[in-house]
Amino acid sequence: METSFGRDLARSLALMLLELQAELEEFAHQVDLHPDAVSSAVEKSLSSQAPR
Repeated sequence: METSFGRDLARSLALMLLELQAELEEFAHQVDLHPDAVSSAVEKSLSSQAPR
């Protein structure tokens, strides 16, 4: 039973990594298309997280 659980866990993690890689590639593509929009979004995000 432990082997089956370990195998299922490994498959799930591998799938999650593949999905993450696809998301990062899409994000990189969007950054290449609109670099100014991304930098302003990052600035807004960082300023909203700054301690007050």
